[in-house]
Amino acid sequence: MRTSLILVFFIAFKSFAQEPVASTSFEQYGDHIIIQLSVDDSDPLDFIFDTGAGLTVLDMDAAKDLGLIFDHDELAKAAQGEIKSLAIKHNKIELNKYILEADIKLNAASLKHLEISIGRDIDGIIGYDLAHHHIVRLDYDNMMLEIYEGDFPKNGNVIKFKSHMGIPTIKGSIRLNNNEVVKGTFFVNTGAGTTLDFNTPFANKHDIIHKTGEHYSYLVKDISNNETLHYEGRVKTLSFDGFEFSELPIGISQVSQGIQSNGHVSGIIGNKLLKKFNILFDYASGKLYFEKSQYFDDPVTVNCSGMDIQMNEDMSAILIHQIIEGGPASDLGIDVNDELVSINGKKAMDLSLVEIEQMLKKAGETVTLMVRKKGPAKEYKLELKSLL
Repeated sequence: MRTSLILVFFIAFKSFAQEPVASTSFEQYGDHIIIQLSVDDSDPLDFIFDTGAGLTVLDMDAAKDLGLIFDHDELAKAAQGEIKSLAIKHNKIELNKYILEADIKLNAASLKHLEISIGRDIDGIIGYDLAHHHIVRLDYDNMMLEIYEGDFPKNGNVIKFKSHMGIPTIKGSIRLNNNEVVKGTFFVNTGAGTTLDFNTPFANKHDIIHKTGEHYSYLVKDISNNETLHYEGRVKTLSFDGFEFSELPIGISQVSQGIQSNGHVSGIIGNKLLKKFNILFDYASGKLYFEKSQYFDDPVTVNCSGMDIQMNEDMSAILIHQIIEGGPASDLGIDVNDELVSINGKKAMDLSLVEIEQMLKKAGETVTLMVRKKGPAKEYKLELKSLL
């Protein structure tokens, strides 16, 4: 009897000990994780959780609205490059009333180009400062971010990682379309809206562009608003720590700054793939815990329209940002900077960019677009077909 009581007490204590000290729901907006944080007792602000972000950044407009005091100019390093920012004096950051470490350095910078690209207001970005100081678990099944101190749930595969530039890196193996197998080390980056992206030096060294079968290219913007050519293709397999993904859509970088220009790391594993797991980050021990989420077997969708859309400068309209050569939209007569007025009879501005992009990824379907150049909008029938 005494033994049973001790066992029950142990199980109850263990369960209690694994309870998070703080947690908050997160929004999966497209391929971005958005959590709410308070700065100096502000109302909750929308932050992207990005493990590739070395500094915590607050949008300049949000900082001014809060009346925060700026210290001095400095160059803030982000995953996509460098931006001019203003350091902010004496700030307190809270997650659901849980005060994060006091030495988090907050910087103010304009995030307008990011907001235009993803189609919603963003107040800030946080990554390393949250994951480095705390044990953080992303529960994609329940859309929760949890913070632990001491004991924590050790579910799934344990993957040892090394930190490079403050970002976890793990080893992986890729089988290219010519059956060549290449091994590499990859950033685990929750802020990257990709499955797997190859860094520029690694891609050039192994001639990845020409070993991914059918592929296409388009322009991408970095955090400094510079545009660089980027390629999309497929690899036969990506495998790491016993997990394997077949016929995986991937990206191939050609940037010359930011972490994708890093020659010491092969590339990035991004949130399109990471959301297939519930992940715990234990920076102190150099371990990640990967547990399959409910999304593990979901197919990865790809561009089927041959278009890229974004908001205009004041977020009042949705524009055609790019037309991909050879894609379904390339022969319709739609041009860059035309306004997308509606899709399948629904006003474009009543939908999020994420919802529109999902509608444009359904291969085999035909969508009706109303597009305005100058004057009245014109109707276009767009037959969707995978670009890969």
